[in-house]
Amino acid sequence: MNFLAMMALLGLLAMLFVPSSEASYCPCNLRKAEVCGTNGVTYQNRCVFECTQREYRKLGRNLNIRKLGSCSAIRFT
Repeated sequence: MNFLAMMALLGLLAMLFVPSSEASYCPCNLRKAEVCGTNGVTYQNRCVFECTQREYRKLGRNLNIRKLGSCSAIRFT
């Protein structure tokens, strides 16, 4: 019983002192199917783009896909 109580106490202490990450975890595959965002950034694939899009929304900003493929051929004005 003492062992379980000690483990529970250690778990509670760890939750108090280990800072929680505010960054969102967004697991994406490594498949390369580039998309170009309206911010001029080429994302490795739609999943990576959508993770960034969620972060933009949290900041009250819009991010959309400008085109499929790399942004390198687009001139931004």
